[in-house]
Amino acid sequence: MKILVIGSGGREHALAWKLLQSTRVQSLVMVPENAAAIVQLQKQFVGKEIQPWQDSIRGEEALKTLAQKAKDQRIDFVVVGPDNALADGAVDIFESLGIPSFGPSKEAARLESSKIFSKKIMQEAGVPTAEGHEVYSPAEAKTVLQSLDWTKKQWVIKADGLALGKGVEICETLPQALEALTRLNQYSDSFVIEERLHGKEISWLAFCDGDNCALLAPARDYKTLTEDPLSPNTGGMGAVCPVPGVDASLAEKVRTQVFEPTLREMKKRGTPYKGILYAGLMVNKDQVWVLEFNSRFGDPEAQALLPLMQDDLLNWCEASQAGKLATRPPMVPMKPLVAVYVVAAAPGYPGQPFLGKNIQGLDMWLSQHRGFFAGVKKGPDAQWLTAGGRVLGALGLGASVAEARLNAFKNLKEISFEGMQYREGVGAEWV
Repeated sequence: MKILVIGSGGREHALAWKLLQSTRVQSLVMVPENAAAIVQLQKQFVGKEIQPWQDSIRGEEALKTLAQKAKDQRIDFVVVGPDNALADGAVDIFESLGIPSFGPSKEAARLESSKIFSKKIMQEAGVPTAEGHEVYSPAEAKTVLQSLDWTKKQWVIKADGLALGKGVEICETLPQALEALTRLNQYSDSFVIEERLHGKEISWLAFCDGDNCALLAPARDYKTLTEDPLSPNTGGMGAVCPVPGVDASLAEKVRTQVFEPTLREMKKRGTPYKGILYAGLMVNKDQVWVLEFNSRFGDPEAQALLPLMQDDLLNWCEASQAGKLATRPPMVPMKPLVAVYVVAAAPGYPGQPFLGKNIQGLDMWLSQHRGFFAGVKKGPDAQWLTAGGRVLGALGLGASVAEARLNAFKNLKEISFEGMQYREGVGAEWV
């Protein structure tokens, strides 16, 4: 089969890496180009055809052009990575040309692309979530913020649209909230304002086929730049999978209280949900609340989850797309290991990252699998340079969190570039 992976970040590198392990995949295309990922994959999967396309994936018209090219080049199956491509209707566009595609439709992807839509779905479906206010202008948001009780509670402001993982602010005071509102206004004029919940955050992902779901192992990602919970939100600075101490009873609760009611409500509305559904959860003892839904594999959760997945990823993607998950186990089989993934970010990230820094030590990573590449490009003198806020991520596997952390940081320390940022505490709470 010839597979097209849409997206060029660390998540898409991980998806391509896992898909190429399938004996059924002989050819794989990544668009747009992730040069370092292509080199690493070509070295690891000798004998398979792996190539980049330079095409744009931004906007509906670009996706239509790409879909026609995919049809002309006889692509057999498409896996869509990033949220913006799903929100622009990538799956609808490719499937309109008869190319099976993994991911939700444009309408179903509103579970991520609109926080207000997502909140309404949760309320209608009876999914546990924080009490909140939906507001449709900065002025209305300001009025609501000024009316809240700040003496006993903290509040969270969420931009309604996509924001590259940076559209949420936890606020302790009214002045802080008003400042956050100004920043978030760059992403949307509408907002969800809700009470801050307390507990432990878990990312739980499931394959969905419109009616059924199959849960992956629970993961934890690290959203803030540093260990300070009020430091800037990022796209994610690391992940651990599975989350220690999570038992089967919690998995069943998440299935019956979160995924199944959401799938029923989406089908009832005429927009059945297929693909990966990501539930960002807050867990406190035996209580579970949904903080947010994402309509795709998380980044960096995918980079920790996929190396632990036992089965052929392509088979699961096809079963989701074709509505055949009922024949598969309710929990995706995972290896009995722990994965720790630590992101190396550019200086200035998540604000204005300083790019074009020389990356030292990359040769070992290119010849042996140490992690996944995101913001890396080839310079004019054939050197590797930083080209994105999140540059790359180191993967460590082990029998325990402690062993996996040790391996992840050992791999990370092979790499260096000026101003490199990373969170030293990824997974530390279990050591």
